[in-house]
Amino acid sequence: MKRLTFILFFVLTCHNSCFAKDYFTVKWVDDGDTIVLDNGTKVRYIGINTPEITHGDKKGEFYGKEAREYNQKLVLNKKVYLELDYEKRDRYERLLAYVFLEDETFVNAEIAKEGYAYILPKEQTSKYEDLFLKLQREAMSKKKGIWRNIYENDKDSSYIGNNKSKRFHYHTCSYAKRMSNKNKVLFSKQWDAFWNGFAPCKECIK
Repeated sequence: MKRLTFILFFVLTCHNSCFAKDYFTVKWVDDGDTIVLDNGTKVRYIGINTPEITHGDKKGEFYGKEAREYNQKLVLNKKVYLELDYEKRDRYERLLAYVFLEDETFVNAEIAKEGYAYILPKEQTSKYEDLFLKLQREAMSKKKGIWRNIYENDKDSSYIGNNKSKRFHYHTCSYAKRMSNKNKVLFSKQWDAFWNGFAPCKECIK
């Protein structure tokens, strides 16, 4: 009976790393937060968002090229293993994952730590969200990567954060106008919203 209890406890509490890992080789790096594995699976890193790179006629965002190059340096042609969370796919059918190298380097975290991304929280808290926010704040404090540009170009304005979705909007945004008062958090600078773990609305903040 004691042995059975121990086995059940182990299974329920064991981290993914307790079990054999399936390794894949990264064959392509789309951008700073998306890769393609040797089996053809396209993987989007959970919890972070890097600037867009140029696609056809669509101009890339500031630091997008640098973020992609850093991601390439980290993972291209290297073996990785994946951890999944409660949400398995995004709207583009990309697999959502936390990505680790063979030496246990946590790729999502490294990209946030070096200032190539801002965190992208979900309504349902993900397992590494607190870590990502801690690393983001460290990068912000050092003005690393994207953060120097954001700091230097941040202007006083009126932003409204949504405590439920963890997104912040210009006060004129249609999403802000429809937001429940109980979920509203006011910010005068984008910097403050980022510091508190909010991500920008893709519709009103480019």
